[in-house]
Parts: sequence; C-alpha cells; structure tokens
Amino acid sequence: MKLKALTAAIAFALSTAGMTAVAQDSSTGQAQQNQGQSMSAPEQQNTDFSDEELQNFVELQDEIGKVREDYVSQIESAESEDKARELQQKAQTEMVKVIEDAGMTVEEYNAIAVAYNSNPEIQERVDKMSE
Repeated sequence: MKLKALTAAIAFALSTAGMTAVAQDSSTGQAQQNQGQSMSAPEQQNTDFSDEELQNFVELQDEIGKVREDYVSQIESAESEDKARELQQKAQTEMVKVIEDAGMTVEEYNAIAVAYNSNPEIQERVDKMSE
C-alpha cells in the first residue's frame, strides 16, 4: 500500500511542471497524433514490461523517495511561493537524474507508474519484487 501511494505521488510530481522535455515531446507528438502517427502514445500504453524494467522501477522507489523526503520539508517551510517552486523544480530535476542514472527514461518510469496504479497484473508483479 505504501508503494502505491509513493508511486502515485512521484509519478504525478514527475509528470507536472518540471517536465519541460516531456512537454516539448508531447507537443511534437500532438502534431503527429493528429496525423495518426504518434510515437509517444504506444509507449505510454505499454504494459508489457520486462522483469528487469520492473525491478529497476522497484529499486528506484527508495532513491526517489529519499529525494522527495529531502525536499518536502524545505518546500513546506519555504518563505515564498517562488522559493517553493524553485525547490520543487530542483527536486524534480534530481528525481529525473536518479531515473536517468539508473538507465531508464522518465517516460518509461511514468509508464510503469501508471500501469502499476491501473493494472492489477503489473501491480502484483511489482509488489512481489518489492517484498
């Protein structure tokens, strides 16, 4: 249960404001999607993850959780909204670095997180790996 909450929170954090590269890819993909040739949509809908990909995802949970914990109190006690936004962007940048250093893209990580939260089979596989 703890993993599900952490995964949802992190996926949400990574998919919001700090992901300019994803947003840029998305706008490019949008034009292609309008032509029926989107390359990003199949990746997002993929639920056929290898055990290695899922294990990598599981191992990333602790590292990303630590980054999140490091920044949560700083963000909550920030003296201004601008400072809080700055800290949030730093946290997101650090999370992205952790993911990429592990050999995974943010898109792959988010796809697994979404599948984990919406696909009972993926959730079961990931939960078994995290035991």
